[in-house]
Amino acid sequence: MGKKVSSYGLRLGINEYWKSRWYFSKNYRVYLEADYIIRKTIEEMFPKSGIIDVIIERKSPENSKVIIKTAKPGVLIGREGQKLKKLQEKIEGKLKKLFEKYKLENPTLEIIVEEVRKPTAYAAYLAQLAAIDIEKNKSVRGVIKKIIEKARQNKNILGVKVRVSGRLGGANIHRAENITWGRLPLSKLKAKIDFAKETALCKYGKIGIKVWLYKGDSEEIEE
Repeated sequence: MGKKVSSYGLRLGINEYWKSRWYFSKNYRVYLEADYIIRKTIEEMFPKSGIIDVIIERKSPENSKVIIKTAKPGVLIGREGQKLKKLQEKIEGKLKKLFEKYKLENPTLEIIVEEVRKPTAYAAYLAQLAAIDIEKNKSVRGVIKKIIEKARQNKNILGVKVRVSGRLGGANIHRAENITWGRLPLSKLKAKIDFAKETALCKYGKIGIKVWLYKGDSEEIEE
């Protein structure tokens, strides 16, 4: 049986930083559940909408800040900020129920949307593009080649791997397609590996997409 570790989790604290930036020893599980609710709500409201990362910061239990990094800020904000306002209201409503359940004060919520200038340099964005194309019944191999070509346009990308698995093309038997370009030292801790996975919802089932990008080595880390 294979023992696989996320490229992000393996490098956490080495050349990757936490996506939830807080720690409270008291009521830790409540704030952890709040983080899950925030991320899940954003994902449900804006599926495959160019969101690259969601970072949650808490300087104290009384306040929280959510930073959404996206390639399409207009999709999240909406006309006159209506969509962003609706997102904030929905999250606040869910969090209010959670904190009332544990008889805690509901922290204030601030949502900041940051635009990413070169989205094709991020695995999350490429995985979303692949999922959208596969849901349109495009050729799986053609989609993979398109994603690799988009990644290769960025000078800081030294290697790419795309894996698509499931009932490809509606076949009865599960199979996987892999295409790799360049170098991909996954076991090298100082290597900066950007990893993301996405799911394409097709008529014949779910198709899993995984994307790895190699962006060179962290020079400040000694081997």
